[in-house]
Amino acid sequence: MKKEELIQKFKDKKRFDLVASILIDMLGMSTFLLPALGESFDIILAPIISALIYAVHRTTFGAALGFIEEIIPFTDIIPTATILWAYRYLFKAENTLQEFSKKYTKENNFSQQTVKLT
Repeated sequence: MKKEELIQKFKDKKRFDLVASILIDMLGMSTFLLPALGESFDIILAPIISALIYAVHRTTFGAALGFIEEIIPFTDIIPTATILWAYRYLFKAENTLQEFSKKYTKENNFSQQTVKLT
């Protein structure tokens, strides 16, 4: 597999993860639309948000953080999943690319190669 193809797949995943993160945060913030039931609905929504964050970002720390943020009253406004996305893809982009490269090449039986963002 060419480096360019791998980087394109990475960029596609990056976009998908951003959209998924925004949707997860919108779901978490949706409890503000239910003034009387909002905060009590967070008890139901917290494990769902946590599972979705784990499914997208594969981090137990992020999933736990999402759960805590969702369960504490009036913290729904914090976009936890999007902050995790920014951490992974902006601040730790090289590490995230290397992890993606290892996983993708292993799953598709390609030879392992070192890839750097340009």
